[in-house]
Amino acid sequence: MMKLGSPFGGCPFIYEVFMSDELFDRIDHDTNNDSITVSHSQDVSGILAANKKAREEAEGQRMGETQRVASIPSVVVMEWMKEGINVMAPNREDLKRMKKKLNSPEWAYLRTGGGRL
Repeated sequence: MMKLGSPFGGCPFIYEVFMSDELFDRIDHDTNNDSITVSHSQDVSGILAANKKAREEAEGQRMGETQRVASIPSVVVMEWMKEGINVMAPNREDLKRMKKKLNSPEWAYLRTGGGRL
């Protein structure tokens, strides 16, 4: 799924969200305290390899009017949604928070281009 965003009235950017069948859910029941934990996992190696290749190919290029800046695996989308960032239908504040994350070294592997957003 492709999304278009433009925080701060700047150049529009496109990010991809990979909602795939490769997302695995695990439900654990802790009988000691009668709690349930739901966890999600996904093999993101293919997405990250494609992101790295796209970053290498984009090196030295200037951002155009509209450019894909990230490919975000669904397992990351789910984590961000738990943090209160609506990646699927972002408002201005969500886009601002996504931009901050995508510019940080912690999430750099999601980027498909260089520079800062």
